[in-house]
Amino acid sequence: MRWSPRLLVAVALLALVALRIAQLSPPAVVPASAPPEVFSAERAREHLARIAAEPRPTGSAAHRRARDYLLAELSKLGVQPEIQSTSVLSRQWGLPYDAAHVENLVARLPGADSTGAVALVAHYDSVPGSPGAADDGSGVAALLETLRALRSGAQLRNDVLLLFTDAEEGGILGGKAFMDEHPLRGEVGIALNFDARGAGGVVAMFDTGPGDAWPVRELARAAPYPVASSLFPEVARRMGHSTDFSVFKRAGIPGLNFAFSDGAAHYHAPSDTVSNLDLRSVQHAGDYALSLARRFGALDLGRRGGESAVYFNTWGAHLVSHPTSWVPAIAALIACLFAGVAAAARRRQVASLGRIAAGSLGFLALLLGVSAAAGGLAWALRRAHPVLRAMPFEPYNAPAYRLAIALAALAAASAGYRLLRRRLGACEVALGALLVWLLLLAAASSAMPGASFYFAWPLASALLGLAAVTIRRGGAPPAPRPTSPPTSPPTLAPTWTDAAILVAAAAPAVAVAVPGPYLLFVALGLPAAAAPALAVALVFGLFLPHAELLGGGRSRSLALAFGVPAVAALAVACATGGFTEARPRPASLAYALDAAAGEAHWLSADRDLDPWTAAYFPEDRAQAPSFEVPYVRLTRQSEAPVAALPAPALTVLSDVTSGGVRALRLRVASPRGAPWLLAEVASPTEVLRAEVDGRRVEESARGAQSKRDVRWGFTYMGLPAGGIEWSLEVEASGPVQIRLMDQTYELPRELVRAARPRELMGGPYRLADSTFVSGAFWL
Repeated sequence: MRWSPRLLVAVALLALVALRIAQLSPPAVVPASAPPEVFSAERAREHLARIAAEPRPTGSAAHRRARDYLLAELSKLGVQPEIQSTSVLSRQWGLPYDAAHVENLVARLPGADSTGAVALVAHYDSVPGSPGAADDGSGVAALLETLRALRSGAQLRNDVLLLFTDAEEGGILGGKAFMDEHPLRGEVGIALNFDARGAGGVVAMFDTGPGDAWPVRELARAAPYPVASSLFPEVARRMGHSTDFSVFKRAGIPGLNFAFSDGAAHYHAPSDTVSNLDLRSVQHAGDYALSLARRFGALDLGRRGGESAVYFNTWGAHLVSHPTSWVPAIAALIACLFAGVAAAARRRQVASLGRIAAGSLGFLALLLGVSAAAGGLAWALRRAHPVLRAMPFEPYNAPAYRLAIALAALAAASAGYRLLRRRLGACEVALGALLVWLLLLAAASSAMPGASFYFAWPLASALLGLAAVTIRRGGAPPAPRPTSPPTSPPTLAPTWTDAAILVAAAAPAVAVAVPGPYLLFVALGLPAAAAPALAVALVFGLFLPHAELLGGGRSRSLALAFGVPAVAALAVACATGGFTEARPRPASLAYALDAAAGEAHWLSADRDLDPWTAAYFPEDRAQAPSFEVPYVRLTRQSEAPVAALPAPALTVLSDVTSGGVRALRLRVASPRGAPWLLAEVASPTEVLRAEVDGRRVEESARGAQSKRDVRWGFTYMGLPAGGIEWSLEVEASGPVQIRLMDQTYELPRELVRAARPRELMGGPYRLADSTFVSGAFWL
């Protein structure tokens, strides 16, 4: 092979991008034969096999078995566990409010001279129908193995508090109960939470508490492979993601929040099993937990700073951070660098301010076009491909689709660049694209300081590369029309020096910018492909001098170089995404009995029915959904046999009217032992005050209802056998209708016509394989 500067740049860019993405992988699994002071995911797997043997939603028998296993293992490891058993109610998500009876497990490893407790947190409940090996069996197992490793070493200075929360899946209820009333809550000096939103992938530190400069600094010093970015919290806050960490954050406790999120096809699904979990992710989580427990366990937790930081990874596991207060100065310096480069381009007569502005507008149009094209492609795929139509979030072979859409976005960006080059010079288009980056830097510095680094350092390296090559040599003129001669002499052929400079300038930009689109693909999934595709095109704007050197401004070669493999990757993705026993298709079927009406229905939330589910929905008896299930959008309903199931029970304990206010004290229960219950005021009655299982609801119901068009009510997880008390005060304006609905997490066995095929699984978790029984009461 004969090397040339163009070939060197192409190969070097591919290698840099591939290497940077490869670095976003979890570390290798440490075997069980490792020394006792080392964390081993193989040892943790033994706990996982027990914890995630079956679904364990709050209040279920499997949940109690998992609780008992954890109590026994904690005792074996030499700590004395306790159960925090209490009721809790949260108004965080609005109506219907979330309530539960929770059983948090708390254990303390005493320190020699504690200055505060290092809280290691994971939730041990799962959603109904899912074994929850990743979410959050992985975190629970990692903490047990971390405790074992800590016990094998010298005593730490500080206490280590292990908190296994309950009912996280019901609305962060166990965490709220701990922070509301547990006597140890005031001793927590720092909280480290471990969770999962997929079945594998790198474990990222994606959120921090207040005053995050010192925890991030210690993370960089102690963790063997930290993956973190101050961009993550900015994105997570705007996406509304919440974990147990949120209760510590709201309480002003410093901390770090960790999770992995690849393999989202298994998230909250029956396929979230130990066999589908990537043990490397457990290893990564455990490496964090053990190294940070030792690090923070040795520090004076009373001497922590309150400063916030901007932080990000560069090559490898190197974590860079600086105070947030530096952001305006950094942005100003880079703005001056841009102005200097633009001034040099004017002096060299390769760009003018007006044409740079035109290049900026053209690049904005390119970004919007690429995003719209990728979003349209993803939309068409999800409606045309039967596998994608059935998957609620991502297909099992999501990496193939990510690669196809990323390549398609690069092909579209290359084609757009060639169009811009017909009217503008190479330097003008490049500076126009970098002007967009500068504007984004200014916006981020003002509104999202944590994200400012993402625009600052790639922009700086791109400007230096542009100045060193394109401006120094003279920018290539606009591509001539076939009938008109060039407006200026052609640029000189690239030299080895040009190639070396461009590769050197690319390295910092690749290190900081390339993980952005990749992690967006992982976090947002195929339904939101427009956002990561836009990020791909934005990053492409950093490398326009490279694109020009590779011929992207003069011919279709660069667009074809991306487009052909994009088509091939898409073809492979579409052909390899079928359902098997190992990759089952989600299929939702539920049974609902309306005891008041004496009617029963089969329910489904599927867009397309598989043959097994379709047998319950004959076309000649099709019905529009009329039965209501919270948080679920039903697609179809059909008649079902009426099973002999008792309705939820309501007992009036007292009913007193005084001064125009009616005070009701009720007991609600499930005679069939359902662990979940919905209670709501179905009549248009003004609810003034309410109390659920001893917890006062400090909010006007009508105020909440005006924000969300739902009736006043609450859901309750872990419903005790004898039920709970519910008190409410309403305007004495007429009869009050109460609707109760309970849920068990299985179908009536006598009504199931045939066993579900192995290539099917229940989904979504709020509906599938459940039996609902509702009753109505007038008071």
